[in-house]
Amino acid sequence: MPKFLGSYGVLESALSVIIFCFFVYFNSLYYHDVFAKNIFSNQVQFAVIFIDLIGLVLISFPYVSKKLSNIPNSAFNKFLDLPSQEEKISFSTISEFLGNQALASFLATVLIFTGKQALEDFGGAITAVYVAFLFLIALSLGSISLIRFMLHFSNQHWIIYTIASALSTGIMFSFFHLGLKMAI
Repeated sequence: MPKFLGSYGVLESALSVIIFCFFVYFNSLYYHDVFAKNIFSNQVQFAVIFIDLIGLVLISFPYVSKKLSNIPNSAFNKFLDLPSQEEKISFSTISEFLGNQALASFLATVLIFTGKQALEDFGGAITAVYVAFLFLIALSLGSISLIRFMLHFSNQHWIIYTIASALSTGIMFSFFHLGLKMAI
């Protein structure tokens, strides 16, 4: 497959261009409101910077994943403590998955509670960076935990894998949603 933008393939390039165009449009609406209507609140500043930071992560994800592929698999797998395909699922595997999901949910709760106060104390720009950082950590913890859990089903029949995947993904999002709702 041809590479258009450095490490980006056709699909990654197309997605990055679409996301970039969305953010250019979003930012132009923001600056139009700021200059035409003199609307410049901490909440608006927070929203624009937060969305731009998340967009930057999305756009740079293919590049970062290519750089992460340079790390030897054995070192990366050892760090993440990925299970082998022969390892059977056990109670401790399930409780570890649920515990990691609870931690991600707790981070989402902390994110909302502290983010509200930080917005009042430090303004929109600093709070956006802080919230984006915590948001990405919480999502990463939940996703890595999900991947580690799903590896236990990778050698199973595709129906079992699909059911386990749907249930565990539902658990992940429900924990994260609960954490966000508790803080509101």
